[in-house]
Amino acid sequence: MKSNNPSSLYDALMYLQCEFVAERNRVNPGNITWQQFDILTVLRTGASTPSQIGQRLGITRSKVSKNLSTLHDLGYIRQVPDAHDRRELETNLTQDGRDMLDIIDQQHKTLEEDARQVWSKDEQEEFATLANRLINKLRQERVAQ
Repeated sequence: MKSNNPSSLYDALMYLQCEFVAERNRVNPGNITWQQFDILTVLRTGASTPSQIGQRLGITRSKVSKNLSTLHDLGYIRQVPDAHDRRELETNLTQDGRDMLDIIDQQHKTLEEDARQVWSKDEQEEFATLANRLINKLRQERVAQ
């Protein structure tokens, strides 16, 4: 096993991912799955169809449908037939869904506070720039599949 002091890019990315997963588990008041959280996060930006959600997150239509069904049962989303294609369902967050994401956001603020304590303003900006470049690359590769 590698040391707990990340010295290589591989180690840093692996340990950062582990810490993010642990943080995500800690701030999950609704005990929803990661995929369900990701779906709610996508819906925060506006209504989407199940196929758009699947494409954005790189998950199959059947997994999207199963997760949407659970989120609907929990009262976090509502679905209505899409105005342009009645075979598709336009999916939106309910107020309960927005409230739950707001609670999670409040708890994620501690992560931001920790980052502000260990990085200077310039380092924070550089990290945001570098992280966003990697996020965009990963997203483009996933969507292209």
